[in-house]
Amino acid sequence: MTGKYSNTALDAFIKSQRDRTIAYLQRNFSVSKTECEDIFQDSFIILYQNAQEGKLDNLTSSVSTYFMAICRNKTMELLRTKGKYIHAPIDDDIQKSTPFLESKINKVLSFDSEDASIEQKEALVRDIVKDLPSPCNELLWGFYRDGLSMKDLAERYGYSNENTVKVTKHRCCDKFKKRFTEMLHKLF
Repeated sequence: MTGKYSNTALDAFIKSQRDRTIAYLQRNFSVSKTECEDIFQDSFIILYQNAQEGKLDNLTSSVSTYFMAICRNKTMELLRTKGKYIHAPIDDDIQKSTPFLESKINKVLSFDSEDASIEQKEALVRDIVKDLPSPCNELLWGFYRDGLSMKDLAERYGYSNENTVKVTKHRCCDKFKKRFTEMLHKLF
């Protein structure tokens, strides 16, 4: 194996993640246990191949976060093929290449200190939003990154009206702010 991850290390990692990952997928995506097990297996194969190719050697996140992103992407792929999910998955390459609207970034970041650079804050924002459970991750990406209106968000994600989106987005922002503040304090 070419990367710094041995087969033994990957096996131990996967055994420690299996139950947690399957429970997460079932809870957040409403897929069957059998489908979750298939997704887990497919995701592990991708993780293993990436480890062999040395792609894990320079991760900017933990292996657990990286693996969970693979699992989420595979789940979204399954749901799209079943016609249960319309929205494209939050892809790291898209996240890094698609800038947030500057006015929206400043609004989100206005609640914390100015000790961190905008690049550090943006990277932290991306990591936190990516790890928030559905529907928070989609709503916050849609509103802050894509600049969608409440009406557009309601239509895209099947909410009954704009007010429902506003309430849900507000709760998601509270979750985000709490997590962001915790993470920012850990950095400084």
